[in-house]
Amino acid sequence: MKHTSLTRRGLLGSAAAGAATLAMPTVLRAQPSEYIIGASLPLTGPFATAGQLIAPALSLFESMVNGEGGIDGTNIRFVVEDSGYVPANALANYQRLLASEGSNLVAYYGDSTGFMQLVGPELKGDQARMMTSTSFATELANPETHPYQFMSGPTYADQFDILLQDIAAKGGKTVAFIHSNTEFGTDPIAHGQARAAELGIEVVLIESTKAQGADIPTHVTKLAQANPDYCILQGYVTGVWPQLIGGARQFGLQTKFMGTFWGMEKLIADRVTAEAGPFLEGYQGVMPYRYSYDMEDAPRLQQISEISKVALAGTPLENYMPTWGIQAFASLELLTIALRRAAEAGKDLSVADNVAEQVAGIQDVDLGGYYGTNISMENNKVGVGRVYEYSAETNLFTPTSDWLTA
Repeated sequence: MKHTSLTRRGLLGSAAAGAATLAMPTVLRAQPSEYIIGASLPLTGPFATAGQLIAPALSLFESMVNGEGGIDGTNIRFVVEDSGYVPANALANYQRLLASEGSNLVAYYGDSTGFMQLVGPELKGDQARMMTSTSFATELANPETHPYQFMSGPTYADQFDILLQDIAAKGGKTVAFIHSNTEFGTDPIAHGQARAAELGIEVVLIESTKAQGADIPTHVTKLAQANPDYCILQGYVTGVWPQLIGGARQFGLQTKFMGTFWGMEKLIADRVTAEAGPFLEGYQGVMPYRYSYDMEDAPRLQQISEISKVALAGTPLENYMPTWGIQAFASLELLTIALRRAAEAGKDLSVADNVAEQVAGIQDVDLGGYYGTNISMENNKVGVGRVYEYSAETNLFTPTSDWLTA
């Protein structure tokens, strides 16, 4: 499978070839000419929209880091390959890059819960590298079982906690869960049932759908029969979640809809509003980060905005970085902190334990505005988030809660 190498020009240009790994004992090995960070993204397949919107963030991040001196004076370079949202493809991408780059490869960005589950058992000895990903899988929040995998936000179960607490605070009594039949779709459902029971909220429907091409009328009919106060949608990226809401509105349902991170993208909500009307008005959901337009006291978001105007001129991202890109930025900022600290301590960055130690040590850090608060790494995650609401009039998601700790 062909891969794309990202440099300062990112998607706008090609990259120079990486230097070969020196066949020397670790203690004698010269510092590499560049550090490689691999990535698998769904550039094709059911979640291609997400992958195509994340890729520019990796390019811009590479430019930012290298402009700041890289990692202890050594530049980073991303090598991105298409996974098609097939975990086996992503695993093959990782293994192939590891074989070709050796100790120059210091970290990896994965594309899915499925990949993070599949690669976990492979991360042993010299086959292990520190990993972050698009996933907020609940099982990853366990350093004992997943020592080399971390996330820059709360788990899907944590996100359900935040939403269910918000529903309870608003007096909601019944809720439905509609989710895709993917790993990340099913992830928080059992936990959500238990948490709802603790909060005195009755779960009146649990409905599984296809991630794409779902039978919307059938699912909406079941939702109408259950007629819940609230419905949480989980495990979707583009088409299905707004279609479900639109179908419910046509049916006359007054159910209030909520989503988790992947259902909170402004570009999707704006497109739906422009094409089908304002039926997403009042839609709410949980986000671990600020939106890129919320730049007050956020120097990193301001920097992203400035470089996007140049590097992404003429594209939809010229004046707005998608939430999926912001997640990648936040995750890679945390990774870079760990890599820099390990390098400053004279540690080999290709030894995953050296980087994992530094990731776990990130405490009370101001990350430059991705979050509205200082953050800490606890159990492989950053457990903060807040509830946002969409306005079809302003085309903005605005916060309706304070920053909450899960």
